Amino acid sequence: MAEETVEEQPVEVPVEAPPRKGRGIFRIIKAVAFVTVIVVVQIVAASMLAPSAHDTEKLAHDLAAATTGHAAEAADDHSKDAKEEHAAHDENLCEVELGTYNITRFNPATNTTLAVDFELFGTVLADDKATFEHHFESSNARIKEQITLTMHSAESADLTDAGLGLIKRQILEKTNRALGQPLLKEVLFAKFNFVER
Repeated sequence: MAEETVEEQPVEVPVEAPPRKGRGIFRIIKAVAFVTVIVVVQIVAASMLAPSAHDTEKLAHDLAAATTGHAAEAADDHSKDAKEEHAAHDENLCEVELGTYNITRFNPATNTTLAVDFELFGTVLADDKATFEHHFESSNARIKEQITLTMHSAESADLTDAGLGLIKRQILEKTNRALGQPLLKEVLFAKFNFVER
């Protein structure tokens, strides 16, 4: 038998390429940037939630006052003084009648009619009541006109306001202007009804 010769073929061993250093460094830079962003966000959040120095001082002062009982006493004294001052001020005021009004206005843009009925009173200082009555009698027509014009120019939102604050301020300002001096201190509605049809 003849010997068979087997030729050996060279086996190619794959040679691994050297690792890329740039790719690993890029991953490290991304990781460091991500951690840095998280730390910065936490620092900003902590600084927003932390009390300021002013708040800390006020809290410490309130706590010290509360432990000694001074804050409650000071608040009680202040509220007593305010109540006494308000009561004394109320005693010096008296009510005056400014009239009963029935105002109807038509809005052609919306084709609606607004009917407003109210009784109007004001407050004046007791010492100024005689002066007010004299000026009110002499300028009664101008005052009623100003009140009527104020109600004609009022928006529906102003009329639905629970305190009627804007309307009261406008009437107070215009009435005092018609009187020639600020005798009227406050405007009060005894009855107030409005209907929009």
